[in-house]
Amino acid sequence: MAGVLIRMKLAIIRHSMTGGKAAWMIIGGLFGIVFAVATIWLSLLESVHPTVVPDLLAAIYVMWMLGWIVGPVWGGSTVLRVDHFALLSVPHRKLAVGLLCAGFVAVTTVVTFLAFVSLIVYGARLGVVPALVAVPAVVLQLAFVVLLSRVAMVVLGVVAKSRIGAAFTGVLIAAMMVLAQSGWMVAVAIQVSGVLTDGFGNGFSTTVRAIPSGWGLVAVESAARGEWALTVAALAGLALLIVLLLLAWSRSLGTPRRARITIRGSRNADVSSRGLFAGRYGTVVRKELRTWWRDPLRTQTVFVPLVWALGTTLLPLTFGEKLLLPWAAPALAVMAGAAMCNLYGLDGTALWMTLLTGSERADLRGRQLAYLLIFGPITLVIAVAFTAWSGLTWAWPWVLALTPAMLGGQAGLGALISVVALAAGPDAHKRPDNPLEHGDTTGQANLLFWGGLLTGIPPATFLTLGTVYDNAFLLWTAVPVGVATGVFLAWWLGRVAIRSLRVRGPEMLFLMRTGRNSKSIKIEMPKREAWIALVGWTLGSIALFPQGIVPMIFLLVGLDVKSWFLPLYLAGPLQWPSAVVMVLLGSYLYYVAIKLSFRKKSASPPDDGAAVPPPGQRQELESV
Repeated sequence: MAGVLIRMKLAIIRHSMTGGKAAWMIIGGLFGIVFAVATIWLSLLESVHPTVVPDLLAAIYVMWMLGWIVGPVWGGSTVLRVDHFALLSVPHRKLAVGLLCAGFVAVTTVVTFLAFVSLIVYGARLGVVPALVAVPAVVLQLAFVVLLSRVAMVVLGVVAKSRIGAAFTGVLIAAMMVLAQSGWMVAVAIQVSGVLTDGFGNGFSTTVRAIPSGWGLVAVESAARGEWALTVAALAGLALLIVLLLLAWSRSLGTPRRARITIRGSRNADVSSRGLFAGRYGTVVRKELRTWWRDPLRTQTVFVPLVWALGTTLLPLTFGEKLLLPWAAPALAVMAGAAMCNLYGLDGTALWMTLLTGSERADLRGRQLAYLLIFGPITLVIAVAFTAWSGLTWAWPWVLALTPAMLGGQAGLGALISVVALAAGPDAHKRPDNPLEHGDTTGQANLLFWGGLLTGIPPATFLTLGTVYDNAFLLWTAVPVGVATGVFLAWWLGRVAIRSLRVRGPEMLFLMRTGRNSKSIKIEMPKREAWIALVGWTLGSIALFPQGIVPMIFLLVGLDVKSWFLPLYLAGPLQWPSAVVMVLLGSYLYYVAIKLSFRKKSASPPDDGAAVPPPGQRQELESV
């Protein structure tokens, strides 16, 4: 059974991983190898305090375990989906063992095994016997994280269908994003704290070893001290956990279709029909607010930008820096646009009700207003609270000017993108267990993020002039300019989106029903261009942010932190020019990647001469 599943998995990978998928898999594997080699390098370090290296190794093993837990949420389902085999006449435990063996045939497993080899290296430093004990410990530790990942995928798939579970999933996704982009701040915090010379506290050492990912290290250290009872207990504990996880996972294979969680509102709640909730617009606002409250996927999209903005700005507090606190509100305003980039795609084929009733204007304006009612109060509270907490009085006009411009700009830009760049996905009642397996909105979210930054240009112009010339009038004039910019962009871009919805509505519905665009097809990118685009996205991100924008900010505020920022290691006169060169290089690489990634070619019109109906013309649902 295991051999058949392994060959099946290899065949699927060989035939499906082509073009961009293969490129992403290879790049991800290379980054994983870098992290694994860094883990082995850590096990070879000589530290002043004897417990620093094992404590860091235990903490790193916790991070690898967490990566296996949240990895399926980020990367989607495995190659061999469990539900494809659930109805076969194969005992569940036999199928679980076969799928587990197939799970070891993966790039992630090889990379993780390479990282866990660091335990053998560290054991060799303690002696021959600890090194021998480390060998079964590594095998057990690898089997544990692979099985834990499978069980976590099942649990998260069930939990994510509720609002609380969706919020938890959103927090996990945002935490992964924060660590991926700002993990260097944790390294700076560790370096500044002095624990590398003084050692970690007993509480930290005990905690990271009490987690199952640290039991292999406990076994190795116990063998070095001659405490064989603890060595056997640690290894036996890992083996017992593996058996329990295998039993739990095998039981889940017998439930291919689980009951959908029904989320209902209060039956006794009064429906308001005054103020914002009056008329056709108010009806859509009420419907949207209830959807934001009841739909787990909407709940997830609220928590991702919120936790991302808070995590990004709070992380520098680990080394005592409050510089980023005032920027929490603008960051949330920009990132919240990702929650609006595919509103019509989230609703699925329910769009037909809007098209047949001719309520495009009321529908889109109602969605914009509901979006502002959801994110507006949260952003305003964070803007006031975090700016006051930072104690940076100069940041008040910047925050009060940029936040409304970006919030309103994203309300308009998000509405437009959700119409012109719809990402088709399953209807709500057909969504799979994995919370990320719906319409692929990676490109739309990136476009909204960078486009959202551009919405702050008008107030930023006044703010820059006021700062350069030390003019308080220009600084505070930027506030009404930012408000006016946000209002104008929300109205104007929303107007464009309404026109596009009236023209493209039938085509959007056709796309959501069939997954195919009736007017254009996307040409498969050649391998060479796929690699160039992938290199552009990867190196462009590195050059633009950590090697360009971040060093500029550090030079402006006089922050003496070098970390891995190349321009800060150069001589004084070369720091600014090198940072500018990095920004230009990153921008150019992004331009190349965007140009290659979004290239499309129009297809010839259908033979029967069918075309999208002009504005105002309605068709029956069957003719769409």
